[in-house]
Amino acid sequence: MGKMIIYYIVLILLAAGSIWFVIGKNIHFDDAYTEDIINEVKIENSAYTGPALKGFQSKYAVVTTEDINESKFKDDCYAAILIDDKNREPIVSYNALRRIYPASTTKLMTGIVVCDALNAGEISLDQEVTLTHDIIIDEEGALVSMLKNGYTITVRNLIYGLMMRSYNDYAIILAELICGDTATFCERMNQKAQAIGATNSHFVNPHGLHDDNHYITAYDMYLIVNEAKKYDILKEIDSYDTFSYSFTDGDGVSWEDDISPTNQFLSGSYSLPSNITIHEWKTGTTDLAGNILTMNVEVDGKPYSLFVADGVSQDDLYKKIAVMFNLTR
Repeated sequence: MGKMIIYYIVLILLAAGSIWFVIGKNIHFDDAYTEDIINEVKIENSAYTGPALKGFQSKYAVVTTEDINESKFKDDCYAAILIDDKNREPIVSYNALRRIYPASTTKLMTGIVVCDALNAGEISLDQEVTLTHDIIIDEEGALVSMLKNGYTITVRNLIYGLMMRSYNDYAIILAELICGDTATFCERMNQKAQAIGATNSHFVNPHGLHDDNHYITAYDMYLIVNEAKKYDILKEIDSYDTFSYSFTDGDGVSWEDDISPTNQFLSGSYSLPSNITIHEWKTGTTDLAGNILTMNVEVDGKPYSLFVADGVSQDDLYKKIAVMFNLTR
């Protein structure tokens, strides 16, 4: 009888512990954006002379903690910026230096590191990659391809699927190809971020699925999306509105994948004014990051960079970007 009582007490304690864990995690996640977690940033006044950018340099800094034209964004967005790239002036700046979750905009940095590996001769675009294991992505709603253990695909098609369709498994395949494991690849991502001045970012995976210790700032993503301008393959990918490619399964049977951009301006779900041209871009969506889009665009031939992390819906995200387009007039 005594053992049964102890047994039931243990069960009750375990159940209570599980409930408290779930509630505690949910409270933490729900409150992820209500805390004031903007890092204190030191702006260097001296001219930059080193071989690689380090820190928040005044030569490149175009935003501060000051909010600009934030009224249309602060109630719905986690962060938003719009930069006039010709004059290096902020038109919109809201929570620009606040740590937020990047979702799949992470893949911009992944793509940059992959391009650096291409330029260094570590891999080649036509190189064939055969998977030696299944890639497990278990987050609900995460985009994944058809690839399985034994399937073969070229590096070129992996990059297209990564950047255009945002396949999460492709990020892991490329990271393992270049570095052997994702942790070592993420070290390169963080080193690259530091080198371009994106010092308030931290990457722990190459795809952007949620991790509490995986974050960016809107300003850092502005630096990253502008770094992407330097890579021809990324600019080429961002010019497509559809793309078809093939891969083979373990039996040598060829499969085709027809992909469209996750950027809804390019896929046609949302209309883009005729005077606007999209260049480098990346979308991102998770429950905790919200709906995100970062882009380099031209409006009437003049260059701008933007970033919006919207907390309401995809529809609201594109409405916010339309507001930004109007502010360039």
